Amino acid sequence: MADLLITGGTVITMDAARRVIVDGGVAVAEGRIIAVGPRADIEAAHPGATRIDATGRAVLPGLIDSHGHAGHGLVKTLGSGDSAAWFRACGHIYTHASPPEFWRAEAALTALERLSFGITTGVSVLGGGDCVMRVDDVAHGMAHAAGVASVGIRDVMAVGYTRPPFPALYDGQPVSAERQLDVMRSLFAALHGRGRQQLCTMMPVFRGDAVQRDLILAQGRAMLALAAEYGALFHQDGHRDGSIAEAHAGFGLLSPTAFLSHCTDLTDADIAALVVTGAHVVHNPTAIAAVRGFCPVARLLDAGVNVVIGSDGTAPDRSTDLFRHMVMARRYAQRAAADENLLPPGRVLEMVTVDAARALGRPELGALAVGMAADIITVDLTAPHMVPANMPVWRVVCFASGSDVRDVVVGGEVLMRDRVIPGAAAIVAEAEAQTAVMLRASGLADMAVEVPGWGLTRRA
Repeated sequence: MADLLITGGTVITMDAARRVIVDGGVAVAEGRIIAVGPRADIEAAHPGATRIDATGRAVLPGLIDSHGHAGHGLVKTLGSGDSAAWFRACGHIYTHASPPEFWRAEAALTALERLSFGITTGVSVLGGGDCVMRVDDVAHGMAHAAGVASVGIRDVMAVGYTRPPFPALYDGQPVSAERQLDVMRSLFAALHGRGRQQLCTMMPVFRGDAVQRDLILAQGRAMLALAAEYGALFHQDGHRDGSIAEAHAGFGLLSPTAFLSHCTDLTDADIAALVVTGAHVVHNPTAIAAVRGFCPVARLLDAGVNVVIGSDGTAPDRSTDLFRHMVMARRYAQRAAADENLLPPGRVLEMVTVDAARALGRPELGALAVGMAADIITVDLTAPHMVPANMPVWRVVCFASGSDVRDVVVGGEVLMRDRVIPGAAAIVAEAEAQTAVMLRASGLADMAVEVPGWGLTRRA
């Protein structure tokens, strides 16, 4: 018998048949979906279960954010849009002004944000900037995992080497590449596959670096071996203009267990490498990289490459709201081709559900079907911007925002009910406190002074 029913809503299943069931229902038992169908049938078969009334709401699988950054949640407002200064600040903060308490508070805040937007699974690179990874000590990764666990969503923490040279300096102390690998091994042993926490390996993207070829080969082999040992994925952030072909032909990094973010200004050889290896692409349509280069999403999809959407959040000018990113992905592709028919709503919804689940090697996620994990969200369809009551897929993708998400269930556990998340105020307060500590420790408080740019066409 079911222990939870979600009934009365329009169920957008994302199952193999892409069924949309008006006045439908989903039954859950022990964290799995045991029935999907008309409301009357579901309620009659499972009397007595706890019920979420989804009348006036869409019912969907939880959304999947396939690329984001741990740490960014407490630094995202710094610099007033000066990307170069912001990246330098990240590099300094993540290596010299971010104790474990910082990483726990940031992880909880970002997980809370994701949860409130209907994201039930998110990828979190343990750092950012030019591959500035907090892998000098296990305490930081453990703190991140604890922060996410306090909220309850699923997390894929990406860990990998920093960019050479080595040793890297953390809090004034040199840390060798060997030490970084030991930390990564310890994090995998302690966290991977425990509860809702997964890990994946990663390494910097290299382009035309013949001088460090032996180092790149050795580190790539180490990361692929560690991932293979734990049945994990391999990730890279920031591919562009020939780097994918080089990663494949030069270093053997691509496979169906690899997922690569940004992927702008790709060459024919890049696309051929993606096709032949089955590696996945994460498109980040609101990222700075998408301004500086172009991700050819439609061409990749037509070639058979699995392309999914990531927020690249949180960061200087964007949140993790995947509804926003779905809209931007459509317009980004349409404007480049001057073709409004590209990427219809159903296609981009696939990119944050079933296709994202495939990219992350999680076939039990991304759809509402019998046997799938019970990661379920509801979206309000009655607000003024969501009326009239027709074309539910169109409305969810084109008109909804993350604030329209009403209920979130992860693994059968209700984490948000009618937009109420227990403990949210305490998480926000701790994030504010740790941000203040970080600004004092880093000496970067001046970067939190806002420069709006009133009257300017271009920032000075």
